[in-house]
Amino acid sequence: MSPLIMDSSSRESSPRNKRSSNAFMVSSAQFDDISRLVDIEFYAFENEKTNHVLSYRDHNQPAHLERAIRSYQALMSKSDIYRWRNKARRFERAEKADATVTRFRKVTDEDAEVIISWAKTETKTYTPEELASPADCGHESDPTMNRDWFALNEKLRRDYMGTQRHCYVGMLATSPYYQHHGAGTMLLEQILAEADEAGIECYLEATDTAKPLYERHGFKTVNEIRFDPAAYGVHGFSIERQTIMIRGALGADGQRKEVRSWDEAVSEETV
Repeated sequence: MSPLIMDSSSRESSPRNKRSSNAFMVSSAQFDDISRLVDIEFYAFENEKTNHVLSYRDHNQPAHLERAIRSYQALMSKSDIYRWRNKARRFERAEKADATVTRFRKVTDEDAEVIISWAKTETKTYTPEELASPADCGHESDPTMNRDWFALNEKLRRDYMGTQRHCYVGMLATSPYYQHHGAGTMLLEQILAEADEAGIECYLEATDTAKPLYERHGFKTVNEIRFDPAAYGVHGFSIERQTIMIRGALGADGQRKEVRSWDEAVSEETV
């Protein structure tokens, strides 16, 4: 396993006034980038202490780092199978309508030659079989609190999206020293442009810090997640709060569709 590369940006080596978005470039993240992606993710969530214990993002815990690296390695390996038919056909994109397509994107500061931001998205259509399966699939060996946390997030996404194809923005993280310089916006705009081209909704769970960014890009609040570790005997942490946000699909007529309320979406899926 590759070692984790700690954020090497410093005020001495990368003064704020020398950073320019003109040197930022968006591209697909590669397998060898995963350690750096995890590094950025963990430091972007450094102050989200409750999230550390719920989602295994404590950079002081080597087991958390290793878990994230293994998870992304598995996802990226699988995404290559979905995204490309075979090398002989010059990596022609597979366009199977019901395929789950996971994409990893990165922003690189070309001047500093370092990855500074990244995003993970999943374009998916739930099958009826998936919707009927336990929401904690893949987390059965986790402690009850963590299993319930992941299951809650998955259940709510299933409840809202049902069998509608959608883009799930599962991660958007920027190295703290590069925040507020446009890297995250570059990633988000590319993701949203592709979703609009496909005519599908975007779904995400936003922290309080990230919520204004998503609002500026047309996301609407439809629900809120609250999760209290104290209910599981884990004390000393605040209640985790995240906002479920949706960006309406762009119709064939060029008009953006209204975002369904939570009750409307859930009732549609239960009819």
